[in-house]
Amino acid sequence: MPLATAYLALGSNVGDRLEQMRSVLQLLEAAGVVIVNASPVYQNRAIGMGDADPFLNAVVEVHTTLEPEPLLDVCLAMENKLGRVRTGAWSPRTIDIDVLIFGQTIVATERLHLPHPRIAERDFVLQPLADIAPSLELFGESVEALFTKLPLVELERIEGSLR
Repeated sequence: MPLATAYLALGSNVGDRLEQMRSVLQLLEAAGVVIVNASPVYQNRAIGMGDADPFLNAVVEVHTTLEPEPLLDVCLAMENKLGRVRTGAWSPRTIDIDVLIFGQTIVATERLHLPHPRIAERDFVLQPLADIAPSLELFGESVEALFTKLPLVELERIEGSLR
């Protein structure tokens, strides 16, 4: 299969957040996934989690020969390796890896929806995605245009980077 371009969202709000996100890049590369670009890292509130620690979030652009569901499997295995414990949809996590976009592929299965259905609602995803792919078309608009439609953003760009 030829290389496909995909975008992955990374998030962490437990432990050494930045180091765990950096570990994802190393694990992706070890799995044969090529890191093309990485956004700046942002800190934001933990939505729906009460007084949980804030999240660090970023988006990476990758090239892969994997199909969408095997890429999801690789991401889930990495979450497990990095100590993620699933206690509910709105719970703290050492690492969260979401497959956001996979080329022009549209998927709607029980396990995976592409493009990710809530991208346009999430400033912590759209801001870093707009940093690396502002003109990428999504839902008939550019990522940058979708981002400008969101309410005032509460994200704080941090000094550390993924690389």
